[in-house]
Amino acid sequence: MYVRPTHQGKPLTFGVSGMLWKDALVMYDRETETLWSHLNAKAIHGPLQGMQLKPYPAIHTTWEQWKQLHPDGQVLSKRSILGGTGVRHDVYQGYMADPNRMGIFGRRNPDTALPGKEHVFGLTLHEARVAYPFRYLSRSPLAHDTVANEPILVVFAATEATAVAFSRRVDGKTLDFTHLRRMNGDWLMEDSSTGSQWRAVTGEAIAGPLRGSQLTRVPGHQVFWFAWKGFYPNTRIWTGL
Repeated sequence: MYVRPTHQGKPLTFGVSGMLWKDALVMYDRETETLWSHLNAKAIHGPLQGMQLKPYPAIHTTWEQWKQLHPDGQVLSKRSILGGTGVRHDVYQGYMADPNRMGIFGRRNPDTALPGKEHVFGLTLHEARVAYPFRYLSRSPLAHDTVANEPILVVFAATEATAVAFSRRVDGKTLDFTHLRRMNGDWLMEDSSTGSQWRAVTGEAIAGPLRGSQLTRVPGHQVFWFAWKGFYPNTRIWTGL
């Protein structure tokens, strides 16, 4: 998800170009017909070539978890209805289930350090790129890391396969977090400095000395390993070691 920039005083509007770049969707803006990569948010061809969209922190999660966090939230369905029968069909089901199908043109895994269709949470911060594989996040669901000199926390809610990232800096101090658990449908954690309780998926302190504080979100992507590695060949893989 990105913030739409303005052109000649008006926000750009985007559509799907029908083209691919590195096996990933290419968008276009209707105002200048510039082509944009949806993964790295760069304008790759056209009058605005070289321009970079600003990421807007979003979350990839289940509808149940979203409703828990945002009771008044709405949903946009992208499932297709075939033949007018009312039977809903996920057109990506076969692709998602086949570990050997990578991309549209049968692309190979560029790095066998991970299976090509391993899910990773990809983080970009300044010039640094880090992939957090779900297999390692499952073992250490509160991942403490430093990326581009920024102390980072990646939270992994395993039952929803949801990963979110935050800066660990609060009021000039760097916090460490522990005791991730699920209570009444919500994921909670504590910081080891003050014992304050936080909503892990939103980064909001809800009890203790830091109540009312908010961790700053760091945008990231949930993506297949082969796609992330294809875009960012110099990425680091976080293993929790």
